[in-house]
Amino acid sequence: MNNDIILHLPWPPTINSYYKRTRMGQRYLEKSVRAVRAAVAESINEQCPGLHLDYPLFMEVYLFMPDKRKRDVDNYMKGLLDSLTEAGLWEDDSLVDQLHI
Repeated sequence: MNNDIILHLPWPPTINSYYKRTRMGQRYLEKSVRAVRAAVAESINEQCPGLHLDYPLFMEVYLFMPDKRKRDVDNYMKGLLDSLTEAGLWEDDSLVDQLHI
């Protein structure tokens, strides 16, 4: 039985540019992060409307780099997993018990 779910999603933000600080020192999400989160939610809704996962998951992620710069792939996982949580794909990314990048 094949339970694969394949999603094509926008390029995730890196954790290095995830948060900004106000002059008062308060942290907030960068505008581009909020935009990607909205785009991820829209993509999921278009590809698999009503999809909500509530069981342990094996997740395989293929990153297709937008350019030839050197990148640390692990810096993109927080943005991706947080976007999927925010989109309502699952209650919490702790459901991912195996992650292959």
